[in-house]
Amino acid sequence: MITIKCQKVSQTGFEFLVGTIKAQHLIPLSTVTHRAIIGFDEEGMPLYNKQIQRKPSSARVKSIRDYLINDKFATFPNNILISVPSILLGNEITENGNCGNYDLVIDESKIDISDKDKPLYLQIFDGQHRFAGIMEAISECKATGDLDKLEQLENFEFIVSFFIDAEIDLQAMLFSIINRTPVKVTQDLVFDLFGLSDSDSPQKTALAISLELNGSNNSPFYKRIRLIAKREKGIKSPLSQGMFVKTITTLISPTINDAEVERFKSRDKFKERDYDATIFRSAYANGKDYIIYKTIENFFNAVRDVFVDVNGNSYWDLDTTPDNAFHRTIGFLALIKTLVPIYKEGMKRKDLSREFFRQYLSNAAGIKLLNENGESNYEYSSVGVNKLKDDILNLI
Repeated sequence: MITIKCQKVSQTGFEFLVGTIKAQHLIPLSTVTHRAIIGFDEEGMPLYNKQIQRKPSSARVKSIRDYLINDKFATFPNNILISVPSILLGNEITENGNCGNYDLVIDESKIDISDKDKPLYLQIFDGQHRFAGIMEAISECKATGDLDKLEQLENFEFIVSFFIDAEIDLQAMLFSIINRTPVKVTQDLVFDLFGLSDSDSPQKTALAISLELNGSNNSPFYKRIRLIAKREKGIKSPLSQGMFVKTITTLISPTINDAEVERFKSRDKFKERDYDATIFRSAYANGKDYIIYKTIENFFNAVRDVFVDVNGNSYWDLDTTPDNAFHRTIGFLALIKTLVPIYKEGMKRKDLSREFFRQYLSNAAGIKLLNENGESNYEYSSVGVNKLKDDILNLI
């Protein structure tokens, strides 16, 4: 296990960790690659797409290598950006005291860079040239026997911003923001680097909705969707942005794999086929993303209104009621599955208002989320997701 001391950073709806790691420790955990992680499967393993390729410039890598070897004051004061697949976390991300200091523990035994089909490593999505340059510089020092320079470079500390399970659309957006100044990076370059087109995609829409819901004061998801995606037990355990984006994406495309195939298709192409569970496909196809946003906002605000304890405290709110399914990912997933048939009824009535959802859910208001001991009646697993969904729909 490698423990990286980090500081949590919060910036306008984003949360990430910043820490330092020596080159000799980072090199075994990462690699220079043209492959980009475009998502994660149910087990947390990275998904790749052959259409997305990012090839480092050999000339730029050589320039950085020479700089590191020849300049005794060589330094990289700017951060590199790394996406950490949560499956590589050695344990939950824990805070040391109340000062915003966190331990990021990486289980290096799970790193597998050599696997051609399913490699697993820390993915550098901004800073690959610096990383490749120091790798080549270290190799050259070993070859020439320059032990002093070798020791200096192996102990060279990178400043790193760590994002947990950062998918490709988020990576591209962050890359664009970071490289906007002092030298502006064009959108064409961003899309070229990340293998994305500048057209819309279900993933891009889902990401935009997650950011808006997480940042809006009136949203039921205000400050509830977390990039850090702590794997911890307790009522504060947040919904990860990766899970939110993936779930909303599958309401536009039937599966994550289908979404990857459709990533590069125009919105008009989404009109050609429809699926039973893809309730937002038509809205997306017709460019009406606001319907998706307002539906999610109205439905989950109705959940907050309807499911309350004897004192009127909402089971949805994290700080006012005991730990329960609605505080967890299973509650979100169960409620999304509940939304599918209710949405269809709302479309028939031409009513997707908060009041419509409130009235529809009211018959399930008495559902017992907690037992007599104050413990959840629903397992925090896929079994619990389906049981909670079935119980709500049966009461409705």
